[in-house]
Amino acid sequence: MLTHRAGNKRYVNILLVFLLVVLLFLLIPVNAGIQCFVIKNSYEPDQEEETDENYFLTMKDGFKYIHLEGTPSEIGYLHGSLLSDYVQRSLEGYAHATESWHGLSWDQCRRQASPYWIHVPDYLKAEIEAIAEGAAENGVTRPQSSEAVDWLDILTLNAMWDIWWRASPPGNPFWWLPLDDKQTAEKYLPPEMPHHCSAFIATGDATKDGGFVIAQNLWMPYFLSPSHAVFLDLVPKEGYPTGSNRILMEVNAGMIWSGTEWYLNSAGLVIAETTLGSGPYNWGKVPSFVRLRKAVQYADSIDEFKDIMLENSNGAYCGDYLIGDSRTGEVAVLELGGKKWAIARTNNGFLASCNYPWDPEVAEEMGETQGWDHGCYPRWVRWHQLKDQYYGEITLEHAKMFIGDHYDTVEKKVSPSRYTLCGHVENSSGYPHGSIDAKVTNQTLVTRMETWARFGHSCGQPFMVDDHRNKHPEYAFPDLVDIIPEKWATYSAFAKVSVQVMDKSDKMVSGANVTFTSSLDGSTYSTTTDKTGTAYFPYLPQSRYNVTAQHDGAKGYQMVVVSSDMDLAMKLERSTESGFRLDNYTIYFLIIGIAVIICIFLIVKKYNKKFLRKVNDN
Repeated sequence: MLTHRAGNKRYVNILLVFLLVVLLFLLIPVNAGIQCFVIKNSYEPDQEEETDENYFLTMKDGFKYIHLEGTPSEIGYLHGSLLSDYVQRSLEGYAHATESWHGLSWDQCRRQASPYWIHVPDYLKAEIEAIAEGAAENGVTRPQSSEAVDWLDILTLNAMWDIWWRASPPGNPFWWLPLDDKQTAEKYLPPEMPHHCSAFIATGDATKDGGFVIAQNLWMPYFLSPSHAVFLDLVPKEGYPTGSNRILMEVNAGMIWSGTEWYLNSAGLVIAETTLGSGPYNWGKVPSFVRLRKAVQYADSIDEFKDIMLENSNGAYCGDYLIGDSRTGEVAVLELGGKKWAIARTNNGFLASCNYPWDPEVAEEMGETQGWDHGCYPRWVRWHQLKDQYYGEITLEHAKMFIGDHYDTVEKKVSPSRYTLCGHVENSSGYPHGSIDAKVTNQTLVTRMETWARFGHSCGQPFMVDDHRNKHPEYAFPDLVDIIPEKWATYSAFAKVSVQVMDKSDKMVSGANVTFTSSLDGSTYSTTTDKTGTAYFPYLPQSRYNVTAQHDGAKGYQMVVVSSDMDLAMKLERSTESGFRLDNYTIYFLIIGIAVIICIFLIVKKYNKKFLRKVNDN
């Protein structure tokens, strides 16, 4: 009986130690799921060094996140150099799409692009030439060739949508002139273009706070990903015409315009787009990529954007352009056909867009039907169902939900397909095409050039190449890659922020840790104060933050909104709380101490029994 009790007691002791060890691991502080960006230790910058720092590049949740500033040549060269791997992917993806949809080789596209050069302003010519130079120096080659990329390749990439429109009926029947593509033109059969993008914008009495909310997802072939996944903060300086706006855009690498159609500028505008069919082409006029870049860089109102887009238009890249003005709360959809156009604008309402021409004259010009005979009408119906259901309550979270919606109004059930706002064309025809990102923002965020975005399908479903190849071997393209969606995260223009840290007697504190934690997506940015007590963040995304400073047990805390370059001052104070304060680390070491004491006690007890037994035996 005594042996049995002793055995039970031993097992109880072992179990107790085991439970303490498990508890110890459970209490170890963890920060899983929070992305942390560690900025290099701060320094005391001189003016020359600050001026030379004209770029910053990092990765964040599936997107390359880059800041460029300077002259056109400086911005272009850095673009081509820093994004060279994505530029290569972009060139090859667009070459694949063009050959697949239009039967045009890259050499033919180069010939078709060259006449556009005369319409490109000198500052954008310099940017294009420098992109090519930077990319070539980093090993980027021409599609379908081993030759180094040149300026005409980058021009071709930028002009590709204009070329597609020129080659697509009712476009220009002599699109192949003045070059030697007549044979191609005679054999040309226009493809059925896959759908491109879903979007909406709502404002006033349609939203919960009265400010506007806007969302868009990009639909493109999956073999283009991830070349589109770049957020570029572009700050034009010398060499650009006066009046340039700062631009934040999701950009297809190698393009001087977005190519994904998501822009925010420092004048307070946000612009998104969904593409329509092709209308009449206006030969010899300004291509769409030049008009778009000019409108985003120089417009500071809905009317200015409209006027620039309409001025001397070549009729290419017909689409619905959704615009929000953060200074007034007014929103609009500018519907551009080849020659016809219409605009809907409001301070109270919900405007939808999904490649469906809502204006009868624009639809007629393009030979498009309206109603259920149009392939994009099912999404139009779904937008208005969501509008009716949520009118007056719409927030950013609703926008994220809408853009990932899978309700098919044709099948009248939840089933991701070509007819759903989150596009899954692969489920309808097998062709690997659909939403490859999602973006949402609102009036408040636009004032500081900030947006939410998600890499991959808007809904969060992955696209796995092996699964697709097994189901659709006819579309088992060798350039497909897995697309695994990331979490929603924020992207914005960058600001220079310095933080002076002082103790309670106003003495500057060196070696203090300063951390900015986004109150939106939880990303953290940290550095330490230099010998002057200053922590310097040369590239801090503009957002709303919780800021902490810590040194030798003393802490400081602030809540701040960073919307431009700024200087902060923080004072460290020691806690005035009395008594013993428990935090994670205190508990951690306390548990270790208790576990050690228990182990020592059990060991001493065990050897004490052996010692007493020996004494009794003697």
